[in-house]
Amino acid sequence: MASLLFYNEPVFLNREVHKTLTFKASTDFSFTEEVNSVPLTGIEFFEASRDMPVVFSKDEKGDYFPLALLSLMEHGHKHLGSSGSWENSYIPAFVRRYPFALNEEGTVCFDQQAKQFDDDEGEALFDEKGENSSTLNNIIEFLNNYDQQYKVTRQYCDECKELELFSPFNLQILIDKDHPLRLEGLHVIDEKKLAELDGKKVTAWFKQGWLAWTYAHLHSLGALNRLVKRQKVDN
Repeated sequence: MASLLFYNEPVFLNREVHKTLTFKASTDFSFTEEVNSVPLTGIEFFEASRDMPVVFSKDEKGDYFPLALLSLMEHGHKHLGSSGSWENSYIPAFVRRYPFALNEEGTVCFDQQAKQFDDDEGEALFDEKGENSSTLNNIIEFLNNYDQQYKVTRQYCDECKELELFSPFNLQILIDKDHPLRLEGLHVIDEKKLAELDGKKVTAWFKQGWLAWTYAHLHSLGALNRLVKRQKVDN
């Protein structure tokens, strides 16, 4: 499971302890206001590529994972409106799943401090018999789908690493003459190395959908211009 970024007080959901807990969905994503990137799953590359670059980072173990680059700022991004709503761009599933998540064993967790649990008029998570409500079942279905896509994305990244397809992506962007920005520590898939893959591997990737993911990632790099324009407007 991806890290619990945004979660201030994560706890396991318990049908006895939380039998009266209600949840009210919200379009307020202001909890993301301090981040400039979030993890992304491969199946999201298509939609995200229209609005934001999809790049790869490397963790302390040397494993790669994809990120949606939300801004070119050191902290924060400009996708939020005045009310905290996410405006005019794709909302990554990593963001949409909050305040819920699954742990490694598939147990539902949630952030006790999330505002979505403050309203008594929200939807019940458990019925009078202590069984899952339809609201909770829908949440669990979303979390399971996300978790499955995360694992497939992990396999994709591991194979890209094994095939040595990643190349460093260091870029200096001039927002204005006094504000050069340098992107470091990021990686992209090398098109030249991709073109050298043997036919069997290309066919396998095509059937798995990974070839399409890869080209969506490469296409997304053009969205850097959108981030530059957005940042220039706000400076």
